[in-house]
Amino acid sequence: MKKTSADPAAVPDDLLVEILRRLPVKSLCRFRCVSTLWRSLISDPRFVDAHLAHSAARPRLLVTLPVLQSPCGRWLVSADHPDSGRRDRPQIATPNLLVPGSPDRYVSQSLHGLVCLEVGGSISVCNPSTRKLVSWGPSWADGRGACSYWRHSFGFDPVGKEHKVFRTWVSDSGKAGRGLILKQSVRTLGSNGWRRTEGGPPHLKHDPEICFNGVIYYIAWKSLVAIPKVEYLVALDVRTESFRMIASPSDVQVDMSKRRLIEFEGCVALVDCYNLRSDDEVAIWILEDFDREIWKKKVVVLPPCWKEIVADQEMFPVGMARRTGELLFEPWVLSKPVCLFYYNLKTNSFRISEIGGLPECESGMPPEMYGLTFTDHVESLLPVMSHSSKNIANHFPSG
Repeated sequence: MKKTSADPAAVPDDLLVEILRRLPVKSLCRFRCVSTLWRSLISDPRFVDAHLAHSAARPRLLVTLPVLQSPCGRWLVSADHPDSGRRDRPQIATPNLLVPGSPDRYVSQSLHGLVCLEVGGSISVCNPSTRKLVSWGPSWADGRGACSYWRHSFGFDPVGKEHKVFRTWVSDSGKAGRGLILKQSVRTLGSNGWRRTEGGPPHLKHDPEICFNGVIYYIAWKSLVAIPKVEYLVALDVRTESFRMIASPSDVQVDMSKRRLIEFEGCVALVDCYNLRSDDEVAIWILEDFDREIWKKKVVVLPPCWKEIVADQEMFPVGMARRTGELLFEPWVLSKPVCLFYYNLKTNSFRISEIGGLPECESGMPPEMYGLTFTDHVESLLPVMSHSSKNIANHFPSG
């Protein structure tokens, strides 16, 4: 950068990049207006990658919760994870954006700062930090029926550096021996439309997904009429768009609200909290050998202090804080103040953190009704990369 009379204290480009990549996204969005040079620098893909790499070392907590009264929608708010030694101050959540429309159940994890969710019958991808949103839908336009279901999944390909939305329409054939009918399509973020894909085995996804190392994992059934229903772990390769189905551990309980897929020491694992209330136990089923489909069971007995902390509240797992390796638990019934519980697998310690600053939400409801979700979130400048993307800053609170 050359020094001019209008720029008496010019900063070298490399130093400027080092300073800017440490700033929050909200500040960087404002600094794009400083000059043409700054806009070009902050929008440069190399700077976006450098900023993302710096943010990845300090992930935040992203909370989403539905708004059922008018104007309805789904709030996305973020907060810092609490320090392990602090219990006297609540986490203060900062509202990022309200995605308008009737809130549906599906909300993905945050992948490189982007989140996929169903709102108002449409599927949307948004960047909570930049408040950019792109939507496609309504998702039921291609298929309807009493025994038909739409399912979505969101993944990131680390090789091609692409986000993809997978859309599946599943229908019960209603005929013995025919099982499920499956129609699949995929959309790469930034592309012009959906592509039909073939070859996926018929199945119905029913548990929340997790994506890491370029693979989306979720639990599914092959049939809706078989009793008992046999469960499978589905591994969807984001790059090749190919599926693999692996038999789930036979001893895992079917109470879907008390289990969660996580990444555990580089492997996919299923956390089963069915015996948490009665035996103070958490079972972690680790897919130790993916090729040979070998699961290993690890039983964790929670410390006595956990009952003192949670009192008489029913708990269920909602995810994992990757930086600290802590399991996250949510109370079964939403109450005020909203609290999140952290369990450290390495130190066998349990702690509670109150989350303040959340938008108003209904209390006294079970999770399947209020749909409160928690996920690790990294601030990112990544665009949603679509001509139809729009700024929804009008939903951002002032201050």
